[in-house]
Amino acid sequence: MHEWSVADAVIRTVINWAEENHVKEVTKVKLGIPSYSFLEVDILKEAFDMMKKDSVLDHAELEIVIKEPTFVCKNCGYEFSSNDVKDQLDTVRSEFGEEYPLHLMPALAPSFLKCPKCGSHDIIVKSQDITIDGIEVKESGTAETVS
Repeated sequence: MHEWSVADAVIRTVINWAEENHVKEVTKVKLGIPSYSFLEVDILKEAFDMMKKDSVLDHAELEIVIKEPTFVCKNCGYEFSSNDVKDQLDTVRSEFGEEYPLHLMPALAPSFLKCPKCGSHDIIVKSQDITIDGIEVKESGTAETVS
């Protein structure tokens, strides 16, 4: 159910930005969400569409890009992606199923994953933030991309 609060926060942020920049109509919002989040994309889009009415976002489309996490080994400094530890992730998924622990709590990564370079479990997950990666606006009949 937190999709509704995320949609509300995104809408409020874009409305505030539009007011500050004298934008009358937003046509698209590009949102980046981490793949490890609990967010259901369909519910988030439905919440966005229902909550945007009667605002500068009334005709705006929500485009969602799923961001894969990046990990950093605190032991050797190596930065790696989920593709680099795909075999480890597949093992966790096969053991726990679709609701595997890292999906629910990415901070548990050190318990299940190890650095592919040095083998240390002393790793952290980066880029877990939900980000507004772009806003397209309609000004004088043309759309403009703002990042």
